[in-house]
Amino acid sequence: MAPKRLVSKKPTPKSRAKSTPVISLTGMPPQAKQAWWSQRFIEVLESFRLGSRLARGKAYAQEAKVMKLSISSGVVTSTVQGSRKAHYKIAIKLSPLSDNAWRQVMNNLTRKAIFAVELLQDKMPLDIEEVFQSANVSLFPASLEEIESSCDCPDWSNPCKHIAATYYVLAQHFDLDPFLIFVWRGRLKTQILEFLRSYWRQGKPKSSALGARQVGVITPEGYERYWRDGQDLAPQASLDPFSKASPTSNIKRLGEAPVQLDETNLADALAEYYTHASDCVRAWAYRQDDKTKARAV
Repeated sequence: MAPKRLVSKKPTPKSRAKSTPVISLTGMPPQAKQAWWSQRFIEVLESFRLGSRLARGKAYAQEAKVMKLSISSGVVTSTVQGSRKAHYKIAIKLSPLSDNAWRQVMNNLTRKAIFAVELLQDKMPLDIEEVFQSANVSLFPASLEEIESSCDCPDWSNPCKHIAATYYVLAQHFDLDPFLIFVWRGRLKTQILEFLRSYWRQGKPKSSALGARQVGVITPEGYERYWRDGQDLAPQASLDPFSKASPTSNIKRLGEAPVQLDETNLADALAEYYTHASDCVRAWAYRQDDKTKARAV
């Protein structure tokens, strides 16, 4: 029997504990919207310069050659139909994050309310990679050496088309359920959501991964000075939805507010909402402009 091909030079991760849940998935998931996080996963793999080796598996995935797929902490396994009648067994291993790293990640997720809102809607926050980076870890594999993959087919290249097909089908499942990425990294959806719900019910944990900001005593004079100091500021641009002026410029000129919202200074929180509102108004204006041009034609 030919030895298994390994990508990583690291020792083989320990086999999954019996208590670790294994999530069984279909080899041909329904088509989804191709969310940014599933595309990001493929982009990460392509950045490892696997070339045609990765592309060879895309056709296999589209032809429903992946029969079974399962995922648990640190391990993805699949069964893939070969060019003949043989079925090949694939294993893709990525070391799960440590408990300490996950504690830091979970605490970082509480820094912005939008993280909890989007995760509760089964969406991956756009800044999720920064959340992991703040804990000195990565959500997706940071290098090819972090991945250990094997297939019992006779093809010596790695990834072979069976491993590559598994990557593409895995991305499709990530598209449908972003929490599967967390499962591969060592945390279940129920664990993450329960932590977030508990945080918002009971308040923040005693420790914070990013450290607590020192907040001074808020006085009536502080409130009055904050709002009064900005009254004489002239607008930097007219109310033009097509203007490229920053909607947060005047807020930043006001400086730090003596109020915090979810551990975020009120000025920073308002800036985030002003930017979002500005983006929505601009998008609406561009749609109206396109309609006007279409009628003119």
